[in-house]
Amino acid sequence: MKEMSKKTYLVNIAYLIDLTDEEYKEIDGDLTPVLENEITIRRDLKLHWESSSSVYLDPEAMNCGRCAKCNSWATDREKPNHIDELNNGAVVEGQLLCDECLPEEHRWAF
Repeated sequence: MKEMSKKTYLVNIAYLIDLTDEEYKEIDGDLTPVLENEITIRRDLKLHWESSSSVYLDPEAMNCGRCAKCNSWATDREKPNHIDELNNGAVVEGQLLCDECLPEEHRWAF
């Protein structure tokens, strides 16, 4: 019987957290120990932590913002420097809309 070769997959998981600068400073050191715990999918399959990072989302300097309809975070996929971890979105009639709120016929609509 031929043995199947294993491949390595990178699984990215993103969390959003709303905090003041002071609250973030208080918990910053506590995040990594929690995130670096191994996650068991099955007894023989575990996700091993490799890295983590955090980024302050700044709509003035980055391609991100809140959806004008539902307030979820989105990135404009029609502009450069989109943020892959955020919902896809686009600007329609001057407003950023996430993929759930875009008109049905829009190419980034979900």
